[in-house]
Amino acid sequence: MKIAIIDECNGRFTNEIKAHWEKSHEVRFDKYLDPKLVLWADTTFFDWAGNNSQRASDPNDSFWKEVPQPKDKNIILRIHDVDAWVGQHRGIQWEWINHLVFVAKHIQDKVLSEIEVPESTKVHLIKHGINPEKFTFREKPLGKKIAWIGHCNQAKNLPLALQVFAANPDYSLHIVGSELGSWQKAYVFDFIKRNNLDVHYQEHVEDINEFLEDKDFFLLTSMKEAWSYVTAEAALKGIKPLIHHFFGASGVWPEKYLWDKVSEVRPMLENDYNSQEYKNYIETNYSFERMIKEYDEILWK
Repeated sequence: MKIAIIDECNGRFTNEIKAHWEKSHEVRFDKYLDPKLVLWADTTFFDWAGNNSQRASDPNDSFWKEVPQPKDKNIILRIHDVDAWVGQHRGIQWEWINHLVFVAKHIQDKVLSEIEVPESTKVHLIKHGINPEKFTFREKPLGKKIAWIGHCNQAKNLPLALQVFAANPDYSLHIVGSELGSWQKAYVFDFIKRNNLDVHYQEHVEDINEFLEDKDFFLLTSMKEAWSYVTAEAALKGIKPLIHHFFGASGVWPEKYLWDKVSEVRPMLENDYNSQEYKNYIETNYSFERMIKEYDEILWK
């Protein structure tokens, strides 16, 4: 089969699916919509309901000026979360989409409450999966190093992480945070200094597995997630997750890993620690093999 993958995030969540499909199929990848690629492929996989899939689904778009939009192709569109929250799904002409994939039930419910999907478009819930071979597991001693990883945008809520540490100053916070703007950076480092916090910051690391190797907890302070891939990566290594209760969190994470108030974090830091439990939860509920199998099944109409 000839498969095209069009992913505006440049393979962030499609690289491993692509690598799997390349074992049995001819696969081509592009960050941007190329009508020739859609015409060439038997199946086209659009990741995110963004500009690429919006324009491709519109038969009157200028992309289809030279050739008409093909009607005999298998078209898959996957929605994550930010594309749903900003309403990009409303710009899709669903008659052209054969398979609509969600990675979380709370995102699926939100989107389907706002649009009408024709019967010809099959809806699937395919949860993410993580390849366990990418992450080394070891039983963690109960130490005091806490990791925080993410883009330093409003949704990821780094200021809330600082509040957690102001309440727990005997722990150290290890941040990998890109896109920390000038005024945000001034606030963050001034807060750290004034409150005498043990915080270590870097914009980027080459190897997340290596960075997490000596960490004991993973702190997620997001207000918006479909699941949190990086939290699952940490759990797969045996690191205890401390997850702020974002909308839909209880549908994708056990309640025992969730907190609402900063005061609830301290007992989680001091209570039972079970590395094997965190790893088992990911392997049982977010199996890489299960995810790959489910994507293989929708390659065929």
